[in-house]
Amino acid sequence: MSKFYIATVFILFSFVVCGVAEEKPQPKPVELDVLKSSVGVWDAEIEVWPNGPDAPPVRFKGVETNQLFGEYWLASDFVSEFMGQTMKVHSIVGYDLDQKKLVGTIIDHGPYKATMTGSYDPKTKTLRWQIRAKDADGKPMLQRSVVTHKNANERLLVLMVSGSEKNAFTKMMQIRFVKKK
Repeated sequence: MSKFYIATVFILFSFVVCGVAEEKPQPKPVELDVLKSSVGVWDAEIEVWPNGPDAPPVRFKGVETNQLFGEYWLASDFVSEFMGQTMKVHSIVGYDLDQKKLVGTIIDHGPYKATMTGSYDPKTKTLRWQIRAKDADGKPMLQRSVVTHKNANERLLVLMVSGSEKNAFTKMMQIRFVKKK
């Protein structure tokens, strides 16, 4: 090989290495702090409106336990008892670097999973989720939820389901989470 060729390769290699060394590390998404703030055990006060928002709600309690898996993922186990039956819900939520948004999967006793995509508004401390699920007959349905972080020890989740009008959503469930000490 000629000295010119080796010198050219060396110079190009030096530019590449210097360029990589000068790159600033990407800041961590603020959503990761939101996931971390949800770690722990939370008491849940649940209200469900099975007959619509104008009917009286059905009230019951539950417990949510959340733990981190690395920096980007949160595993959640939710257990409640309703009408003598224990209900369990497991979810994994996290920040997807490729999509640049929150994503999640929820499973319960049913045969279908639900998938979620979401965004966080740091000004209002609110998570907004779009949830794709299926009803008991396997028919696709769209849900939305809003989770508002009231303070470090309290958050409020409101779940809405598709209403009778196109693009209308109706409040179906509300859960107040209070962190156990």
